[in-house]
Amino acid sequence: MQTAIPWLNFRGRQLNSIFVFLMLSVSVSAQQASLDNQKHEATGNGTKTIEYENADYGFRFTLPESWKGYRVLWSGWGGSVLGDDGSVARKLRGPELRIRHPKWTEEHPREDMPIMIFTIAQWNESPVVSAAPIGPAELGRNKRFVFAVPPRWDYDFAEGWEEAQRILTPDSLHTFAPSK
Repeated sequence: MQTAIPWLNFRGRQLNSIFVFLMLSVSVSAQQASLDNQKHEATGNGTKTIEYENADYGFRFTLPESWKGYRVLWSGWGGSVLGDDGSVARKLRGPELRIRHPKWTEEHPREDMPIMIFTIAQWNESPVVSAAPIGPAELGRNKRFVFAVPPRWDYDFAEGWEEAQRILTPDSLHTFAPSK
């Protein structure tokens, strides 16, 4: 018996299977393109971006174009490694940078975005860097360094903290082999 739809009959099963496979492939490709576009828009918020690059430590950080004119301030972090009894076994130190919004002024400070830099060995020792009951949160790493944000970095709720929180994520940090 012939069906009203020719590609559904028994003789056309191979053709039907090929057709279904092709339709699913096109659908999956379209969905993936949509997801890629959403991810790009989420990291760039649908705007153009600029980048801060540091070849010495091997990372690049993506910022919204509205941050053009930002400043990078360098300081250091200090921490310790605790012994089994909870006492300080040894102290650790490392560099920290803060990316400062271009509209920051003494009269109207805005939230800085801090990035702590650890060697892999320091990071593997689970350093304590503040009185907070949690440690720093990893943003990313390359073969020599781990990049992290300090605990409670945004708890002062300075102007712009919500924007800084949206920007300072692992999606904004891109690592490569350091020159240092």
